Amino acid sequence: MIILKDNENIFDNKNLCLVPTMGALHEGHIALINAAKKTEQEVIVSIFVNRLQFNDDLDFKNYPRDIEKDISILNRLNIEYAFFPDEEYMFPESGFDKLDAGNLGKKYEGNSRPGHFDGVITVVNRLFELIAPKTAVFGAKDFQQLFLINKMILEKKYNIKLIENKTVRNNSGLALSSRNHHLSKKGIHQASFIFKSLNAAKDEFIKTYNTIDAVKVGTDILIENNIDLDYFEILDHKTFSPPKSTTKNFIIIVAAYVEGIRLIDNIQFKVRATK
Repeated sequence: MIILKDNENIFDNKNLCLVPTMGALHEGHIALINAAKKTEQEVIVSIFVNRLQFNDDLDFKNYPRDIEKDISILNRLNIEYAFFPDEEYMFPESGFDKLDAGNLGKKYEGNSRPGHFDGVITVVNRLFELIAPKTAVFGAKDFQQLFLINKMILEKKYNIKLIENKTVRNNSGLALSSRNHHLSKKGIHQASFIFKSLNAAKDEFIKTYNTIDAVKVGTDILIENNIDLDYFEILDHKTFSPPKSTTKNFIIIVAAYVEGIRLIDNIQFKVRATK
């Protein structure tokens, strides 16, 4: 494995598949890397904790970091490149494109974390500029992020294929996240009710096609388990906006706090349209 701090001009004309991460690698990241390896392209994993996507400086400072463990995992997975850029290289004083995620970037997750998605698409765009991958792999857990990155790819006319890898969960259904490191055993158990709430809301919606009732079923589970809710929304999967009578593909998104740690999740499903 070649470890890089900058692109060293070795990426020119390479057939690369990029897996962008912020480190603290876990089984979810490993699943992304394994998906990248299936493309039969050379795999590059970037590790960069992006200050721009944190609206809380303490959250940025407390974000879990374990570079030695990350390098050990990447070596074991036998990938071709590991990219560890520093902040000065990613965001040079000479300037870089600061992107705006638009109105959707201010909703849902963006409403609670102002500027978050501006920072996300700015850093992903910067990685695309530096690495010029043919393919990039992202997890489905951060679906709003995935939606906005895909929109950015289309707007900038990048010839990059986006692979959406399904969310990896523990045995209780909790979506794997680097932030889970901050939870106690009790918190891990408590957080498992987030996925249960999504499934319950999905089942209620399929049965009644009533958004209000389905959301209530899901949020009641969170309240009963002392989980602080931020948002819980049923949306059209294709447009990431409130569903219409013609919607067939749905997504339920949730953000909540367990032991003060912010966790997000979603569930995707299909139902027959009413028109």
